[in-house]
Amino acid sequence: MPQYNRRTVVRGAAWSLPVVAVASNAPAFAASTDAPSIPGSSAFVVCKLPGAGQNCQSYRATLNLTVQPSDTWTIDFTTLLVDNVNFLASVVPQSFTVSATSTQIVFTFCTASSPSQFDLTLRYRATNNRTGAVTSNLGGTYALSGVRNC
Repeated sequence: MPQYNRRTVVRGAAWSLPVVAVASNAPAFAASTDAPSIPGSSAFVVCKLPGAGQNCQSYRATLNLTVQPSDTWTIDFTTLLVDNVNFLASVVPQSFTVSATSTQIVFTFCTASSPSQFDLTLRYRATNNRTGAVTSNLGGTYALSGVRNC
């Protein structure tokens, strides 16, 4: 078994401390690339807009996404269902830009009925504007209730 003197041990320890300090700080500087997410039904504030057409009840939806710091994202809606009926064509706009300092998007959509509670299925694609990475099939189905007039 080799014998080490005290100076050799101290010298080795002194060189290892800066390496450990740098390695422990690295994750704090790493840019997150987690796509923006919808934290649940409470992320939506939806109200009915008055005065739409006879076959259309317009809704205004405000959605607060969870966005990791450091990157800007483009969000493109790919599906919008109200109680399993497709209303994506009525969504205005369908593309948004979000960041950690701008997490809210506002859009309108039109349905054939006027419920005050419904299941909203929203699917979207997120593109990281810095890296170009695309994450698809995000979102889910959210039970919205208590929808009132705007």
